Amino acid sequence: MENLDLKKDFEKALKENEFIVFLQPQFDSRTEKLVGAEALVRRIIGDKLLSPDSFIPLYEKAGLIERLDTYVLEEVCKLQQSWNKKGFFLRISVNESANHLSNEKHGQDLIELLNKYDVSPEFIELEVTESAVIKDIEIAKKAHKRIHELGFITAMDDFGVGYSSFNMLKNIPIDILKIDKSFLDGLLEHRRFQIILESIVDMAHKLRILTIMEGVENRQEIEYLKEIGIDIFQGYYFSKPISINEFENRYI
Repeated sequence: MENLDLKKDFEKALKENEFIVFLQPQFDSRTEKLVGAEALVRRIIGDKLLSPDSFIPLYEKAGLIERLDTYVLEEVCKLQQSWNKKGFFLRISVNESANHLSNEKHGQDLIELLNKYDVSPEFIELEVTESAVIKDIEIAKKAHKRIHELGFITAMDDFGVGYSSFNMLKNIPIDILKIDKSFLDGLLEHRRFQIILESIVDMAHKLRILTIMEGVENRQEIEYLKEIGIDIFQGYYFSKPISINEFENRYI
């Protein structure tokens, strides 16, 4: 599809409320109680639910991903406002694009949005991928510093997917390291894999960074991850991404 067609398609999707926010719960590794959730966007066309893989890469190429991320963040702020009125408070993570990092006004835009819905920044976690950070570490460093000063929690997502760099962790002030699910492939069968993961977790804790293990799918993995000190679990063993209604029915 040409960029012009994509932009028309994007505007149509916004106008017709085709973008839907799903939530995937996150659980404390010690108590296995709910401690947060990740906001994930889906698209509904008719009776079809489209996964993000089918449209996000296209929007990234067309320069539309920043607008989509902002849309998701505003939906999350509306949700937080509703929950807070009910006395329910929960940290929700949302994705940030590389374009957001390079926009010096982004921090002020975030605060204006939170003020609009009376939401505290401590309940919003801003996630960026390694690939977004590696494009320009100095810009990412300055952006994270601004965001931290405003009270937001920051996370590096998909750690370990081809771009891993300890230099990034040295330079970028993050609060949470989300370890990619690929680290679990063959983990219980290969001591070499375990040593690498254990070293990452140990390093993160020494840097006072919380760790989230993505893609947890069975009890064996959970028991091992508890032993090595992973802080938070996220994965199908506990729950797939679910609609907001289903999330509220389960946890509120």
